[in-house]
Amino acid sequence: MSVDDGVSMDGDDVVDMYTGDTDRKLTVIDAEGVHLSTAWTGIEATLPRPGTFGHGLLGAVFNSRTSEADTSIREAAPVVPRFYRDIAAAGKHMVKAYEAHDAEAANYILIQLS
Repeated sequence: MSVDDGVSMDGDDVVDMYTGDTDRKLTVIDAEGVHLSTAWTGIEATLPRPGTFGHGLLGAVFNSRTSEADTSIREAAPVVPRFYRDIAAAGKHMVKAYEAHDAEAANYILIQLS
């Protein structure tokens, strides 16, 4: 690790976390999950039913070749926002753990200095 690697900011080879900045970024990640969920709901409502795109031979070939992807997207898209929320929640938990261990270490140092 080095001073400009974004991990050990002060060059002491120990992971540093700017908890306020990290917490704010995690709030943004959570909000993006909510935005994605809302956006998908609007998009999904405008999509034609699976297998109804086009007519005739070309439409039938297109529908048969895209039906698996169509189904996959329709099943996956609604659950993706949960991953954003889970990542944000886990990250916020880690911020709290980092702060708790930082306070514990600071207290240990104060005791050693007394």
